Amino acid sequence: MSASVKEFNKTWWSEVYNRIIGAVVFLDAHSAECLHWDGGLFNLINGGAVAVKTLSPFERTKKEHKKVVFITQATSIQLKTIREITRHGDFTHCILISSVSLDIVYLELNEGRDIGDVVSSGRAPGEATKYLENMLIECCGKKQCVIEVVFVPIFAVTPTNVVFLTPPYHQIYPMFEEKLVPDTPSVDLYTLTNEQRLMVRRLTSSLNSLLDSMNMKDDVYYMGTYSTLIAGILENSPICVSRRKTCSNPTSLIIVDRTLDLCGVTTHSTESVLDKMMAVLPRFPGHSNEVGVDMSALCEANVICHPNDIQLSPGCVYHANDDVCLQTYDHMINKSQKEVMFDIYNKLSKIDVQKSPGPKTLLKVTPQSVEKIVNASKGNYEIIASNLGILQQALGVVQTLKSPKRVQYELLMSLERQVLQNLAASRDSTSVLLQMGHLIKTRKDRDLPLESLLALLINVYSLMGTEVAFNKNHEESLQEALSVAIFEDHKNILDTTTIADIVMPEECESMATVIMARLKEISQMRKTLHKFTSVLRPCESGSVKKKQIKHPLDNSTVIIFVVGGITAEECKQLHRTVITSGVDNNFLIGSTKFVTPIEAMRDVLNLRYFQELIFRVDYTLM
Repeated sequence: MSASVKEFNKTWWSEVYNRIIGAVVFLDAHSAECLHWDGGLFNLINGGAVAVKTLSPFERTKKEHKKVVFITQATSIQLKTIREITRHGDFTHCILISSVSLDIVYLELNEGRDIGDVVSSGRAPGEATKYLENMLIECCGKKQCVIEVVFVPIFAVTPTNVVFLTPPYHQIYPMFEEKLVPDTPSVDLYTLTNEQRLMVRRLTSSLNSLLDSMNMKDDVYYMGTYSTLIAGILENSPICVSRRKTCSNPTSLIIVDRTLDLCGVTTHSTESVLDKMMAVLPRFPGHSNEVGVDMSALCEANVICHPNDIQLSPGCVYHANDDVCLQTYDHMINKSQKEVMFDIYNKLSKIDVQKSPGPKTLLKVTPQSVEKIVNASKGNYEIIASNLGILQQALGVVQTLKSPKRVQYELLMSLERQVLQNLAASRDSTSVLLQMGHLIKTRKDRDLPLESLLALLINVYSLMGTEVAFNKNHEESLQEALSVAIFEDHKNILDTTTIADIVMPEECESMATVIMARLKEISQMRKTLHKFTSVLRPCESGSVKKKQIKHPLDNSTVIIFVVGGITAEECKQLHRTVITSGVDNNFLIGSTKFVTPIEAMRDVLNLRYFQELIFRVDYTLM
């Protein structure tokens, strides 16, 4: 039994490390991201791997490499890639580590076939193992080769002791045929597309593996239509029912649709330094929850265009094997910016080669004072190597606070306050939509991206819900402003590689119409929340579960899992609320990813789908 999600991860990564000695290791992108949060590449190298490669059909091994380990999500495309690599190798030992439960792999291998008896009898994992073993034997040829297929649940990362994220599922978002609510109240898995159904099954299976490894006997609660589907599988699937018969740690699992409340993920009013970094800095390549830090300040490389310049790899802010950095990362979520700055300056002062003033003598730590100590280490590779983690974190914070995007961020915070004051003061007679239309028209004068203003619009509609009936003429005026702005900025907000070179005003009008319809849909999402009472009040009934009148706090452990993303600020507020409530339950907070206002906007408006719908090119006419 694992005591925490961190221990759960370490236990299962140990299973991986036990198998890699002398092997070429191939990882898919999601497994590589999870590896980063457990310690990174050197965990494999120091553990005995002779080479580490991306799981790609273009990768090959050397003739002397006789052992190979694949760490994979076991999708159909990845299995084809594994066949290609294996056929071109000369292996005597081949291990396939599936990070997805083998019963799910079996379902996907037999999509559309009648396999009910195999699944209900519990034979699916064994049948999947047999299929994958035969696949590897065939690809290795007739020569003798030791084959092993094993399931290791690698899907979670743990930014803190109470927060976990699921990178393989970062693209999951509560949608039904590209809508936030389904057309019919009768919803089941087949309401979803094939790809959505596949991902729901995989996520649910992974959550079940987590509960199983932590010996958790769960009561499942849910808020939102999409979460209902996940809860239904967890409550009724044979493998989950079987787990509850053997596990003994009583646990409440509360699954929540992100779309029920979009205010928290579209606001710029956050104290969390990590949220600001996620919004300002580029993503670490291939990652959904890590930022890329420009490291040129520490080295002699002549970097022209970071982070796209491949001369210099970006740094990052999470360092799993450095306790000092783990503490600072926790502060980036749970402490104020001032506290984070003093924490970083205090740690840097211990390695300062120029002996800058000590933290106790400073009234204020500025980005410049931190940067001065970092710059003093430039070219001193002994110092850099010994303190690389905290130097990367310091650079990340400095680059965030000095970035022009940071100025935009603060302006958006100010505009958000003005809009909310307008709403609070005028209610039904509000002119907030005219205000938003004016902001959109004058955005270039203020150096404001249209994406950020779309996020602000979502925030407004989500916050007000059905309490305010916006003036029809005001909405028409806003739609007109959006149409013009989309025409002017479509290259910034859309993927222009999938659309025609020339975008017509009529197409932008159509997209503005779609966005306004989505905003009105967003305003309806919160109307069901009045039915739900506080989880942290034991005297109230647990109305988030429909089957039995039982409160989540009746169990010793409570897990809140948000489908569709969460912010660091929300994690902090949830954690503080639990602490101040006085309850002694063990609380864990999970989600599919960390998310920024712009990313949340893109998820909820689903711009990729709408651009394909509206800007579709009829190639038959070309």
